[in-house]
Amino acid sequence: MKAIINTKLITELGIIWKAAVLWDGDRIVAAGREEEVDIPEGCEIFDAHGKYTAPGLIDIHNHGGGEWKFAEDPVYCSKWFIVHGETTILPTFYHNLNMEQMLEGARKVKEASKTGVGRIMQYGLYMEGPFMNLHGSFQNEIAWSGDIKEEEYRPLIDGLGSQAAVYAIDPSREHIEDVMIYAKKVNPNVIFAYGHSNATSEQCRRVRKYGCKVHTHHGDAGRAKGRAQGTPGAGCDEYSLIEPELYSELIMDENAIHVVPDLAKSIIKCKGPEHIILITDSMPNQLGTLNNEEDGIWYGPDLNYDDIGYLAGSRMTLDHGVKNTMTHTPYGLAHAIAMATINPARLLGLDDEIGSLEPGKKANIIIIDDEVNVEKVFLEGELAADNGKVVME
Repeated sequence: MKAIINTKLITELGIIWKAAVLWDGDRIVAAGREEEVDIPEGCEIFDAHGKYTAPGLIDIHNHGGGEWKFAEDPVYCSKWFIVHGETTILPTFYHNLNMEQMLEGARKVKEASKTGVGRIMQYGLYMEGPFMNLHGSFQNEIAWSGDIKEEEYRPLIDGLGSQAAVYAIDPSREHIEDVMIYAKKVNPNVIFAYGHSNATSEQCRRVRKYGCKVHTHHGDAGRAKGRAQGTPGAGCDEYSLIEPELYSELIMDENAIHVVPDLAKSIIKCKGPEHIILITDSMPNQLGTLNNEEDGIWYGPDLNYDDIGYLAGSRMTLDHGVKNTMTHTPYGLAHAIAMATINPARLLGLDDEIGSLEPGKKANIIIIDDEVNVEKVFLEGELAADNGKVVME
C-alpha cells in the first residue's frame, strides 16, 4: 500500500487542509482528514510537505506535443504530458490527417495504450475531423474536401469503432445526421461535439437528440451570420449557453487569446463552473513557428500557429491551463481543478473510475504547489513522473 501525508486535499467540495490519501494497487482506499485515514504499518509513504494533492488531470482535446502528433508517436506524446499531471488524454485527430493516417494513428494509440505511460490514452479518441466544416487552420494541409459521402464516412467510422469516443460535427453540413446515426449504430456510447461551424442555433438544436454533449473550444469555433447587416447571429456558442446540460470546452492560454477574460467569466457564469471543461488543444511544434510577430501580431508563448501564421491551437499543458484559469477569472484552485478532472470525467461517463479522489476510484493522483507546478504523478497507483522526469516506461 502507498500513502500521501502532510498534504492539502483538493476535492469536489473544496479543500481539506490537513489530509492524507491511501491506495492499494491501482485503487484509492481512503482520502480525507489525516487523523481519519488509517495508514497501516509498512506502507510506502510520500510526504507532500504541505503541498496539494489532486486527481490526475483529464485533457479530452489534445493533438500532440513537442515535435509529434499522437497519431504519429503516441508514446512520445504520453511522456510529454504525463510530467504535467495529465493522467488521461483523448488523442485528437484533426482533418489534416487523411483516412489512412487516422486509422493508422488509431491503431498506434490503441497498441500504445495497453501498458506503461501509454495507459493515459486508454479511453479513446477525440475526432476533430472530418465532420466539422473544412475551414480553420492548416488550410494548406486539409485532407478532406467536398460533400460528406457515405462511401467515405462508413469505412472511417467502422475502422475506428468504439475507439472514437467523441466526434466533432458541424450541424449545418448536408448529410451530417446520416453520419451521426451511423456512428451511434457502430458505437452507442459515442459523444458528439459542436465543432468548427457557422451553424445556427436552430441547426444545433435539430441534431442535439443524437447525443451532442459538449461544445468544442467555446468562443473559437465559428460564428453564425446575423439575419440583417450589422446584426449578430445565434450559433453554436450561443446555443451552448442556453442548453444547461451541454459542457463547454475552454482553452485558457497565458495571454487569454482564445478566450478573453470577460468572455471566459461570462461563459462560466452562464454555464456554471460544473459544466466547464478545460482543454489544451495542444499541437506539436512541427513547423518551427513560435508566433507571427513578423506580421506585427503577437499572441503569446504558449500558442500554436499554422504555416501562414494563423492561430492553430496551443503548445500548452493542462497544468498551465488550470493556473491560467485562476489568473483570468475569479475562480480558485478547487474550481479550476474540477474543470480539468471531474467535469470531463462526467462528460465521458467515467466519473465512477476517475476524476476525483474518492475511495474505489483509480489512483490517478498528482502533487502540486499553489501555482500548479507538478511535483509527482501517480498513474493507476504507480509513480509515473517525479519533478518533471518520467519514471515509468
